[in-house]
Amino acid sequence: MNDRWHNGPMRLIAPLWSRATYRGWVWMILGGALMMPFMMVGAVFYNWRRPESGFDGILHPAVYLGVLPLVAAVSLLLPDREVERTAARRLLDARFASPDDGTWNARWRTGCWFTLHAAVGGLVSGVTLATVPFTVYLAYYGTLLATGGLAEPPDPYWGWFVEWGTVTGPLLLAALIGFVAAATAGMKALAPRLLGQSAADRLAASRAESARLAARNRIARELHDSVGHALSVVVVQSEAAARLIAADPAFAAEAMTAVGETARGALAELDAVIGALREDRDGSRAPQRDLADLEALAAESGVDADLQVTGDPGALSRLASREIYRIVQESLTNVLRHADEPRAAVAVAVGERECTVTVTSPAARRPRRRTGRGGRGLIGMAERAAVLGGTAETDWTPGRWTVRAAVPLETGKAEE
Repeated sequence: MNDRWHNGPMRLIAPLWSRATYRGWVWMILGGALMMPFMMVGAVFYNWRRPESGFDGILHPAVYLGVLPLVAAVSLLLPDREVERTAARRLLDARFASPDDGTWNARWRTGCWFTLHAAVGGLVSGVTLATVPFTVYLAYYGTLLATGGLAEPPDPYWGWFVEWGTVTGPLLLAALIGFVAAATAGMKALAPRLLGQSAADRLAASRAESARLAARNRIARELHDSVGHALSVVVVQSEAAARLIAADPAFAAEAMTAVGETARGALAELDAVIGALREDRDGSRAPQRDLADLEALAAESGVDADLQVTGDPGALSRLASREIYRIVQESLTNVLRHADEPRAAVAVAVGERECTVTVTSPAARRPRRRTGRGGRGLIGMAERAAVLGGTAETDWTPGRWTVRAAVPLETGKAEE
């Protein structure tokens, strides 16, 4: 029985002490204040047409309805969008994401909201101004009539409605509060549709989020490639130093120096990539490497690389230049891991329409097809080339393993 009581009548009277009701009431009073200048303009026109009406025009329903088109027209010109959103969030407790104010769609929807705010607020403000004093009137004279403290009925007099004023007055006030609560709930439900993002805004936000996630995935792949390459170099150089430290200390020292430089470079790039994944916007990240850094890559890779670059690398977009650098880096990493000898010939040719990359290394036997983790390097190179509209493939001839990649120049520019 108690649960039924709380879930039934108590829910009906809960708006009487709910803070949301009174915050919504304040929001509607603000709407009434917005409506007042328009009502005054309408009253001036009404009184001009009917001089005998005196000041009755400001309260006439025809004036109220007649000024609504004027409110709607003015709302499109007012810079009120952020003010209306703030008021809806603070006073109606509405939850929504702000749209792009630069669109016409957002402007007219906010204009509709402003018009509704003024219309509903003006109506509720008028009813409040009439009802609250009237409830006091009913309670006062109802008490006097009930106790015999008044000899004659008051003027105006509505019979039993005034005689039972101690009951009808509070009931009338409760009905007003219930009306305010219902209007508040309705406007709160409507706020996201008119003040929030439209379907087009949500679609654009979804696309932007997809692009952001794709960029973060690319950054994670950069982390895998660069750190994997650096660790391969460190392993090869340190093993060589360990074998030759007694026989050739000078070479061992040189190898360990290369290990240190490679590790420091990997740490710097790791810091930059992790900063990007954390969306660090302090502008302190190191720039990503591109074709201009190929000589440094060849020197620190641990591979005896014969590097040849022809054409104008500046003809490539920054994106294409970075991706081609990564393809060469992954190719040299594979040479370290799988070639018969750690040496390779790297040829990068920038032509009029495309840039081609060829990396050859010694391979006496056809390499076995690798699956799982070991095959990610070749897949990654193919993905990088495909992003730019190009291709990447591998080929084996007796004694030689070749990686070829081609990237169109114009596609690279478009992707930038």
